[in-house]
Formats: sequence, structure tokens, C-alpha cells
Amino acid sequence: MRTVRRLLKDLFFGSKKSGVPSRSAEELRADFATRYHNFKLLITANNKAHEIRTELEKALEGAQPFDMSFVRSRCTALSVNVFRVIKHLDELAPAKYKDLYKFFKEIQESINESLASSTTREDGPLVIPLSAVNAGTVDQVGSKMANVAEMASKLGIPVPSGFVVTASGYDAFFRHNNLNAEIARRIQAADIEKPEDLFRLSSDLQRLIIGSPLPPELEEAIAQAYKKMEAETYPTVKVSVRSSALGEDAEGRSFAGQFRSILNLSEESIIDGYKEVVASKYGLPAITYRLNTGIPDEDVVVCVGCMAMVDAECGGVTYSSNPLDIRDRAVVINSVWGLPKAVVDGTVDPDVILVSKKEPREILHREISIKDRQFVCDPVEGVCRLEM
Repeated sequence: MRTVRRLLKDLFFGSKKSGVPSRSAEELRADFATRYHNFKLLITANNKAHEIRTELEKALEGAQPFDMSFVRSRCTALSVNVFRVIKHLDELAPAKYKDLYKFFKEIQESINESLASSTTREDGPLVIPLSAVNAGTVDQVGSKMANVAEMASKLGIPVPSGFVVTASGYDAFFRHNNLNAEIARRIQAADIEKPEDLFRLSSDLQRLIIGSPLPPELEEAIAQAYKKMEAETYPTVKVSVRSSALGEDAEGRSFAGQFRSILNLSEESIIDGYKEVVASKYGLPAITYRLNTGIPDEDVVVCVGCMAMVDAECGGVTYSSNPLDIRDRAVVINSVWGLPKAVVDGTVDPDVILVSKKEPREILHREISIKDRQFVCDPVEGVCRLEM
């Protein structure tokens, strides 16, 4: 008990040393407040680490099924909180616990080696035409683009021509610039508990990716895929570029709205558009979501779908079930004039139409809104807003 009291006294007030000048009461109060704040954060991180360890122990008991994604996410969350414990110990007693960083790094490297995915995508195609995509290629193109392709092949729904820059293409891009190691270094060095540091980290990582060149073989593959799409549609066809991250539709995950989508790009801008979509993996909402849910950074691989742009007269979003009422089994349609961008970003109140799932598919409800603006494709590139 005496040892514990001495430890707490040293942490909060420091040990007595001869020759150290006395400090004013105001300085002592400020120092105590800082130490007490770090002590509370240390206790919080320690408690969280114990909670995560309990989750892992329960999983080992076999009471519920789990997969490697669960193991990786819990190990990542555990590592984050152990690092916080070390960091706050170091803040409380500078230089006393600095060796813990070295031990933590060694243990972390051992864990990462054990949890490293055994699958490799190095030999996969860098780009796949949408016509060749199906449910069996989901590990290369992501579930979003796989589902789009399935709608065309299985349901016969008209889908624009296009192609997907695959997970192998993403890996080639990151290997070419050694981005994984640099990103991991910057994340580890950042103080993610401070909003201003997290914002700076997000901005720096996005600039890093956008400023990195694509490997020549990936650029050539994208160029060839565009030429094929152009032959299937019309000369100088514009494209939409959007994310299709691996695992984004997995149970317990929701990446909706975290990644960028860019509309109406010319051939010359596809490379830049691709890098912007990949860089949005490190946008503030995406980083915060992964940190809070314990999803490892390496588990999120951003495949990118490029499709022929449709200059829509009207567009919208359809939900197979009412997102606002789980008891309502009707199909919900939100629609606007022009591109559905206005629905997605909420700039226009859309029309709302509810359709019965049962025959004869009756319209159950119709709510028409005043739509005073619309987004349309710019004749040169990008989109523009028109007042109506």
C-alpha cells in the first residue's frame, strides 16, 4: 500500500530532488490539473483494454462464431488502447517509462505478423471490364461493383458500360510509392485524441496519395479499359468514378457516405479522379469511423468503379425497405430532376414515393416537393447547378 501511495505521489507531484527551485501555487495547480487529466485518460484506456480482452476471451470459449476480421479488429483496438496507456504514463512521469514504447513496438510487430492475411492479390488483374465482373470476383472489385454487374447479368437491368480498378490495382499503386509504411508511420505518430491533429493527419494523408504517381502498368491498364468502353459507347465518353471498398457491406460495417464519388470526368481526368476516390479512404469521417470501430487500416481496400456517365433527365435513390421504419415493407423512392447527386447530398427535398412489394405493385404514397434547383452534366467536365 505504501508503494502505491508513493507511486501516485510521484506521478502527481514528482519526486523531491535537491536543487530544484520551488514553484508557485498557481504553477503547482496547473501541473496537477494536467497530470490528473492524463491519469483519467490512462484509466479510461486501461479499462477499455480490459473490456476488449474480455471480448476475445469470450470468443475463445466458443459461445459465438467469429472470423479473422473480428480478431484483427479487436487486436487493433486493444493495441490502440495499450499505446494510450503507455503514452499517458509517459506524460505523467517523463522518461520513466520510455522503454515501454520499444517493447510495445516489438510486440505489435509480432502480432501483425501473426495476423497478416495469407491471401495475396499481386497476380490479379489491375483492371476488370464490368462485363466480366460477377459475384465470384467480389474479392477483386468489392461488393458494390459486383452487385451492379449482377443486376445486368442476372436481372437484365440496363447498366452503363464501365470497368473496375481492382484490389490488385490498389495494391500496385501503394507498393509503387511505399504508401503503406508511410501511412502507418504517420498514423502512429499522430495524437488522434486531439481533433486538430486528426484533421491535420486526414489532410496530410489525402495529399500524400493524390500527389503519388500511379505505376506505368496501372496507367496503361486504365487507358486501355477506357478505350474499350469508348468503343462500346461513343467517342470521348465521360465517366463517373466511385468507390467499391472491400468489406463495406459486411455485417456490422457501414461505409455509406465516407468515400468520394466524382461525376462526369473526361479521359484526361480519370487518373486524378481515381486517386481522389482512393484518398477519400483517409477523409475525416472514414478515419474516425475506423478508429472508433477498431477496423484495421489494411482491411479497407478501395476498389474503384468507372462507368459511362448518364446525363440524366431525372434520378434518385431507391430503398428496398423503408430506412426510417423497419415495420414498413414498402419500396421507398426518392427522386429529383437531373442527377441524383441532389438526393445524396441533401441539397434538394426530393419527391418521396412508396410502392407496395406485393402485386400489383401499387403506389401507396406520393409526396411531391418543390424542387427549385437541379444538377446536370457540364458540357466540358464535372457538374453544374441550375436554378429552376
